[in-house]
Amino acid sequence: MDRPAIANRERPWRGALSLGLAAAPALTLLGFIMAADLALCFLGLVVDRRVITGAPAWLKPAKFALSVLIASWSFAFCIASTRSWRIFTRALDVGLTVAFVLEIALIDMQAARGTTSHFNLSTRFDAIVFAVMGISIACVWLAMLALTIVLFRQRFASSAWGWSLRLGMVIALIGTGSGALMTMPNSRQLAEAHTTGRLPIGGAHTVGAPDGGPGLPVTGWSADHGDLRVAHFVGMHGLQVLPLLAWWIGRRRPAPDERAQRNLVFAMAASYLAFFGLILWQAFRGQSLAQPDSVSLESLAVWVLLTAVTVLALGRKRSYLLNDKKGIA
Repeated sequence: MDRPAIANRERPWRGALSLGLAAAPALTLLGFIMAADLALCFLGLVVDRRVITGAPAWLKPAKFALSVLIASWSFAFCIASTRSWRIFTRALDVGLTVAFVLEIALIDMQAARGTTSHFNLSTRFDAIVFAVMGISIACVWLAMLALTIVLFRQRFASSAWGWSLRLGMVIALIGTGSGALMTMPNSRQLAEAHTTGRLPIGGAHTVGAPDGGPGLPVTGWSADHGDLRVAHFVGMHGLQVLPLLAWWIGRRRPAPDERAQRNLVFAMAASYLAFFGLILWQAFRGQSLAQPDSVSLESLAVWVLLTAVTVLALGRKRSYLLNDKKGIA
């Protein structure tokens, strides 16, 4: 028996909720829990004036609550899109939920304590917290990999839609994995450890300066130096961007044929991955997203040009095929 379909056209959110609860109940409910946690974090931003590494104490918990909310419902949707390996996907549903809950609980706990959650090795307790968080994220990544394999084995009525989910998961895997780049101690931290015999902080978001400098509004990404969180963010959300693009392509009138839609999805996936690489390269050069140099701007221009040429070429090929079919008819 297939997953329940969304039958309520007047209130599609009800059908989506029913579908999510049937296919991935833990992740679906986790999304609502994260919405409540996000509201509490916003309250913390209002009433708690403490600052941790240059940012309001509850800004990081708020960002993670929103990110997990989006991720949990996205993974629930992916699980709901499969029709096989039911026991396995249900295990993934539970495993992802447990790992996410543990991660968010530790981030919130450290914010309540007034200290950092990531890279904090200043005490044995903080080091244990960071290690447990690392294990939980590793479990999330492995579960994402398993879900990606399930999606590759799943047949979809629309191949373009199926490939948007598969490639979106692949890019999300790469983006999530890029977070490991932040956990490596930099030269400044290693020099301090060599001098003092202690490593209170192991890893950083910022490239070219310590964490805690001026940040961009809302995100807190470094305004003056490179920041690995930008590429991390871009990569993780490929899972939402590619399916949205595939949905938009399918709604165009006249709609491209299945092969044309699939080719566009592949092109957009390649372009998105290239953009991720450009943002990561810019960060490793110690350059803020808000202060690109000429090399970054020229590289971005080349990326835009190549993407536009590819999309136009695919569109012209589709038009040629359509005219050829009309001629035959």
